[in-house]
Amino acid sequence: MKKKRWHIMPRNVEKENTLIRELGVNPIVARLMVNRGIDVNEGHCFLEGTLDDLLDPFTLKDMETAVALILETIETRKPIVVYGDYDVDGITATSLLYRFLVRMGADVSYYIPERQSEGYGLNLEALEHIISDGAALVITVDCGISSYDIVQAVCDRLDIIITDHHTAPPQIPPARAVINHKQPDCPYADKNLSGVGVALKLCQALWLRQHGEWYLEDLDIVALGTVADVVPLVGENRIIVQAGLKKMNELPNLGIHKLIEVAGLHDKTVTAGHIGFTLAPRLNAAGRVTHATRAVELLVTDDVDLAETIAQELHETNIERQEIERSIHEEARANVAAQGHLADYVTVVSGEEWHPGVIGIVASRLVEEFYKPTFVISVDKGVGKGSCRSIDGFNIYNALKSCEDILIQFGGHAAAAGFSIDANRIDELRHRLTEYCKDHVSADEYIPVVSIDATLPVDDIDVDIVDRVSALEPFGMGNSTPIFGVMDAKVENIMLMGQLKNHCKVILETANGTVDAIAWNRPDLFRHIFQGMNVKVAFTLQKNEWQGFVSPQLMIQDIEPIVEEPIHLTPEGLREIYTIVRLSLKGGANSLYYVEQEILRRKPSDQNGVSALMALDVFKELGIISEETSDSGQTMIRWNVINGKLDLTTSVTFITYSQQEVIP
Repeated sequence: MKKKRWHIMPRNVEKENTLIRELGVNPIVARLMVNRGIDVNEGHCFLEGTLDDLLDPFTLKDMETAVALILETIETRKPIVVYGDYDVDGITATSLLYRFLVRMGADVSYYIPERQSEGYGLNLEALEHIISDGAALVITVDCGISSYDIVQAVCDRLDIIITDHHTAPPQIPPARAVINHKQPDCPYADKNLSGVGVALKLCQALWLRQHGEWYLEDLDIVALGTVADVVPLVGENRIIVQAGLKKMNELPNLGIHKLIEVAGLHDKTVTAGHIGFTLAPRLNAAGRVTHATRAVELLVTDDVDLAETIAQELHETNIERQEIERSIHEEARANVAAQGHLADYVTVVSGEEWHPGVIGIVASRLVEEFYKPTFVISVDKGVGKGSCRSIDGFNIYNALKSCEDILIQFGGHAAAAGFSIDANRIDELRHRLTEYCKDHVSADEYIPVVSIDATLPVDDIDVDIVDRVSALEPFGMGNSTPIFGVMDAKVENIMLMGQLKNHCKVILETANGTVDAIAWNRPDLFRHIFQGMNVKVAFTLQKNEWQGFVSPQLMIQDIEPIVEEPIHLTPEGLREIYTIVRLSLKGGANSLYYVEQEILRRKPSDQNGVSALMALDVFKELGIISEETSDSGQTMIRWNVINGKLDLTTSVTFITYSQQEVIP
């Protein structure tokens, strides 16, 4: 169980009291607002902001020019092409602007490049094809700001309007209009819009010019892209997402409605969390595995049967994406293990023809597991295409820049980046990055941090606190889901859940009964946390509704025993556990969970739980048992017949946790 550093946010009682007095908020809400840097002035807008508070779209640089050109193109019935991107922000921005221009009576189509063959953003071949098809105007969404040379090559033959939200380079492309709030000379006050957010401002400006009112349709599409792009959910983004979630739950876009159904959310109130972890991955899967155009078709269609068909396709594509990702992740983990000490400072793994569309997700999973700067490389025809993810405080773009002499190309930012490299130089890259990390990452920085907003006594956790905290929703980038800490609670019980027994439920004692704490994908907790143990828990809060009963539920971010149980292995103790395991495997094989339960239920009283379960590691090293995976995906333990005398000195685990050197 990987240790984490707990950082409890310091309090500013004076600021908290000011918010309580001026805004009438609950003390715990006031503390959360202070932690997020929200003062009284910002607090009014944060808690009470409405669509009426959205900013004037005409304060965006070049908006007047863009509106005039689009209206002229619509009036003269000249063809318009919306040029998007294959991620969820690009998909939703394309869908929004296409739907809007159809509503405006435009002759409009859309184009999204294919991820593997064309890559991100504008490409000259695609624009030449668009020109040959007779388009008069291309409007980019979520891309274009870095395409100076490409725009220059066609600007005398094609009108281009760029709408983008990425950082503006020194040279702005020579398009007819460039709408990007991050241009140095753009006066627009909110600098946090996503690509679909910028597209919405263009729609609002056109609708305002034509009809004298805000355009407020399709906000569920805008919310979907805004949350998926992980932009700060403050200011306009917060207002848009709140309104979009309301629409998503009351009268959603047909395609979103069908996506909600196939994702199993039809009986739930859809939240920003559901967008980020359930809906967006299904749209993203199209761009990663097949083609993002199919996702746009889902969001723009009015045909119920077609929407159902595409939603099911995307659901199945996402399952395929998960299977591809799982396979690559397993190979990558084995690769890390085989490297031994070469992987002490940085994770660099590569594989032949790993799917380039999922290696970024695999990199993120490896960071969660090993917590090191991580570089995952797909090799095809001697060229490696890499995706990398960072840890807190480490600038991964700078790390790549230190190796630029051996890279074909690279780009990105501090937290995530991409690159390509000659496959023969991957070992050299690993060595160079290892030396770089030795100089730039301290030992403490290799320990992940859990930031705790506030500590709570376990007895104070109730549904009312969950309701109070929900006033700060939607949570996301810039307004993270609050994490609380219980510093001392007693474990009444612990169990594994799910068909594969890969999730863990810890039941904690309180003065009012018990409270459930859930840890997703943490079966390892069953070997470290035991009944009767006192623990500290970092968690987020949510409601659990079951058969009409509502209770608070803790979603575990970290859990640790207050007093670690010592691990000590003895030959005598191992013999006792040996008998228990042999009886539990008398049929030849059984689930790991069943065997672990039997050990904990029948172990001698003088052995603690962690030592008793550690015996399984010894037995695996001796070859007495082996692990395998059942057809259903569950971890199984099989008994092996061993001839001859067993020698405990061949077990690294026994030598590590025993003072015995040999056994009689």
